[in-house]
Amino acid sequence: MQNILKTKIYNLAPNSYPLKPNSGFSLLETLVALAILNAAMLGPITLAYNSIRSASLSHDKTIAAFLAEEAVELVRAKRDANIYQGSNWLDGLLGVCVAGNPCLVDATVDMSTAIRLCAGNCVVKYQYDAFTNSGFYKHQAGVDTVFSRQVVVDEVTAGKEAKITVTVSWKERFLPLESKVEIEEHIFNWH
Repeated sequence: MQNILKTKIYNLAPNSYPLKPNSGFSLLETLVALAILNAAMLGPITLAYNSIRSASLSHDKTIAAFLAEEAVELVRAKRDANIYQGSNWLDGLLGVCVAGNPCLVDATVDMSTAIRLCAGNCVVKYQYDAFTNSGFYKHQAGVDTVFSRQVVVDEVTAGKEAKITVTVSWKERFLPLESKVEIEEHIFNWH
């Protein structure tokens, strides 16, 4: 039995493999290959980045346009409420929402407090409602957004015409720029 075990032991002497000259990649070939790979990957990555940036900008512009239009509608509603109540048609607007001292509007509160002086930066807040699976942009409660909304009302023709200027501004997520949407609307004393 010992004979059988001895015969099965193999001689495991290391083989030497001599290196051939000019085999494998040189440093220059490796650098060229990496440069080509880098150039091939740069295009799709740049395209993806630009697509994400454009989508983000479009999203923010859409929200800003809706916030600006909402402010114009609230100023119109305030004008209409003043006329129906027999007050001055610009009561609560003129002198409150002036250049240098803009006001803010909040559609989620009573009309008597919806338009008031903006103290500070007029940041729009967002409050999510889990029950309805939706949310509201407002100025009183919620999480600060990137948007700031300012409203200015100037009387163009005394007792007849006023100009509403709503500016919604925000800081871009992908660029160190501040973007803005500005709406200018003229309202009239229809009474």
